[in-house]
Amino acid sequence: MARPRSYDRGDVLDKAMSLFWRLGYEGAHLAALVEHTGLNRFSLYKEFGGKAGLYEAALERFLGYLLAQYRDILTRQPLGLDNIEAVLRALQYGSEYYGCFMINTLTQRDTVPDAAYGKALAASEEIEALYAGNLANALARGEIAAGSNVSGLGKMLQTLDQGLHIQGLAGATDAQKDRVISAIMAGLRTKT
Repeated sequence: MARPRSYDRGDVLDKAMSLFWRLGYEGAHLAALVEHTGLNRFSLYKEFGGKAGLYEAALERFLGYLLAQYRDILTRQPLGLDNIEAVLRALQYGSEYYGCFMINTLTQRDTVPDAAYGKALAASEEIEALYAGNLANALARGEIAAGSNVSGLGKMLQTLDQGLHIQGLAGATDAQKDRVISAIMAGLRTKT
């Protein structure tokens, strides 16, 4: 008869996520994961198949939270520039800012598990599509210049979004972030 779990899977994933987020995939050694999560090695391998499986599960948990936030803001009706500005301004740095776990995964392509990289890339593409949907509606409503390349602008906004996260890692302040967002929004809005 199998023994019941003596740990909370969500709690373990949150603890693993925190460690991977701060140290990266390679920096979070198995011994540190065992200590930080409270799992023993046997349970870690049984539940997650090892470090790679734990990373992938922690990333999936993070992406669930992240995409829920983006969807919440970028699907508000009416779609348009107000949603885009709101989602960009929702980013907050803080004293213990470790960037975005999704972007950290994308920038560590050569070291993270392939499945995790693929999930991070798919989430990034979904966010870009949400930006493009808002831009398409902004175009239809006359919020941006007629003939604007919605797909290209969606890619630009996703690049800006990711760049803001990286700037936060580099020590940028919320005030600096807000100035960048104000400039990009002014550039997008049609002159009336």
